[in-house]
Amino acid sequence: MNLFRRLFRSQQITNHSIIRLDPDDFKKAISKNSGKIIDVRTKREFATGVIPGAINQDVMQKNDFLQASLQWSKSEPGYLYCQSGMRSQKAARILSRNGFTKIYELRGGISGYDL
Repeated sequence: MNLFRRLFRSQQITNHSIIRLDPDDFKKAISKNSGKIIDVRTKREFATGVIPGAINQDVMQKNDFLQASLQWSKSEPGYLYCQSGMRSQKAARILSRNGFTKIYELRGGISGYDL
C-alpha cells in the first residue's frame, strides 16, 4: 500500500508541473517571462510558421528530444506547442517525468494561435 501511495503522489506532483494555457494567456506568459519556447512539431511544420523566439525540437524523435532536453534548465519555464495540442502534451509529460518543474503548454496548439 505504501508503494501505491508513493506512485500516486508522484503522479500528482508531476501533473501539477504542467499548466495548459489558452492562446491569449500563452502569449502573455511568453512576453512577460524568460524561458524556452519549444516547438515540438516536425522541421517541415516548423518551416510553415513559428512563434517568434521558438526553437524546434520534434518530440516524435524521442531520443533526440530527450538529448536536447538535457541541455535545458529544469527550473527555467518551458513553453511547449505543436500543431493541435497532442504532441505538446506528450512532450510536457516527458519533461515532467524528467524533473522539469515549470511547463506551460499551448492549449489547442499553434493552429489556434494568432502569429
